[in-house]
Amino acid sequence: NEEAALALEARVKGQPFVIESVQAKEREKTPPPPFITSTLQQNANQRLGFSAKRTMNIAQRLYEGLDLGDKGTTALITYMRTDSVRIADEARDAAREFITSTLGPEYYPTKARVFKSKGGAQDAHEAIRPVDVSITPDSVKSFLAPEQYQLYRLIWNRFTASQMAGARVLDTAVLVDAAQTTWRARGEQLLFPGFLAVTPQKSD
Repeated sequence: NEEAALALEARVKGQPFVIESVQAKEREKTPPPPFITSTLQQNANQRLGFSAKRTMNIAQRLYEGLDLGDKGTTALITYMRTDSVRIADEARDAAREFITSTLGPEYYPTKARVFKSKGGAQDAHEAIRPVDVSITPDSVKSFLAPEQYQLYRLIWNRFTASQMAGARVLDTAVLVDAAQTTWRARGEQLLFPGFLAVTPQKSD
């Protein structure tokens, strides 16, 4: 409460702050699996403000196909009602080719990522992914309605990231003593972006 906070401030004001310890540790962040129906709905709601019904209606159009000019009517995503995170071998191979050729071999993991579905998953359909990973969101933006572009970008980013190398970060924790109190400060430094290169992050 305010009284305790002000008392604490008065106690440490003007006192020396002495660093007791600094600990730095490298850590790897691994990408999440590609979307299933429930996680797509959750993310579309959190990031785009779409209701579950709106998300599925837009996804249905992306699945049925849209006019992409010279390409004609083209399906952009796989079936959007699924509880499986499995992806086809050819989709994994295509992702590897795309990632290594556009971002560099260091952005692909030493071993291909395979995600396992939770117990009870039907596994009748693959995870929700782009039909062709080489069709980037920006390459078809002019053919899509804004909400279609936003959802396709969300799906494309998540799938591509799921096949990429992990991000490496340096975590630093500093303990500081002042007037018989201990304070902790934490920082995170990005050493290598890995999958974060295609997944927009909130700034800290």
